Amino acid sequence: MAENAYFVPGAPEDVKKDHIVRAEGLGGLVKCLCVSTKTICNTARIKHQMTPAATAALGRFMTGSLLISESMKNPQDTQTTIIRGDGPLEGMTCVTDYGFKVRAYPLETVVPTEYHRPGKINVGAAVGKGSLTVIRDIGLKEPYVGVSELVSGEIAEDFAYYLAKSEQTRSVVSLGVLLEHGEVSEAGGLMVQLLPGAGEDEISYLEQRASGFPEISFLLKEGFSPAQIIDLFMGDPDLKYLDGQEVEFKCNCSRERMLSGLAALGKNDIEEITKDGKSIETVCRFCNSKYVFEPEEIKNI
Repeated sequence: MAENAYFVPGAPEDVKKDHIVRAEGLGGLVKCLCVSTKTICNTARIKHQMTPAATAALGRFMTGSLLISESMKNPQDTQTTIIRGDGPLEGMTCVTDYGFKVRAYPLETVVPTEYHRPGKINVGAAVGKGSLTVIRDIGLKEPYVGVSELVSGEIAEDFAYYLAKSEQTRSVVSLGVLLEHGEVSEAGGLMVQLLPGAGEDEISYLEQRASGFPEISFLLKEGFSPAQIIDLFMGDPDLKYLDGQEVEFKCNCSRERMLSGLAALGKNDIEEITKDGKSIETVCRFCNSKYVFEPEEIKNI
């Protein structure tokens, strides 16, 4: 195979960097996306000081949210995904902005960690039963809102079920976060979707390819890049890579935004929180950045 067989326009030269790759296969009847998210997941783990189960759950959730956000076209587009469950994690919220910028937080950061087997965290036990909500604000009069119930709490199956039920798109979704010595050593996800015109032959082919396909975290640990994982899954000699792009954990909070949030409290509330003359500390839920405001600064708004 030629040395540049896995060249993808827009993807970083260093394939170890977090990035997403898009491709088409089976004569343009199948869309394939694969993303690596190790750095993103470690960033979230550190910012939120999460236990392993919370890290694995939020990592899978961010990865899946990135995959389903790939259709956003405009710089102002944004997508919010929300899980609410009856497990100890209680829920998670993730915002993905245009350009594959993501930020997220769990409602509970410290939860018990159970295992399906050694090294395989039982994410479903942390998430529990509940719902997945997807809100896309893409410049229409009203944001698109889709909701489906969680089928396993393991995240990948829940995204696949959501896509089938709410967006009528049959999809294969695989997500993985591997933790070693308390840190995320590998993380990523694969999504393969049928496009208009696909029939039973394509469905049968994808089902066969998905059966027994290795876990994404294992393949990343073995050194496979997102482009190579797509190729391995599809087994299509005419696979066409479309583009690639780096992804990153990026929060848009700022001192000005936090001050605007305080201003929205109203005059009576502002007087109440400043009457003791002490400074006020606010914390961003998405990245845990702290902002301190003096009473006079708040009163002036």
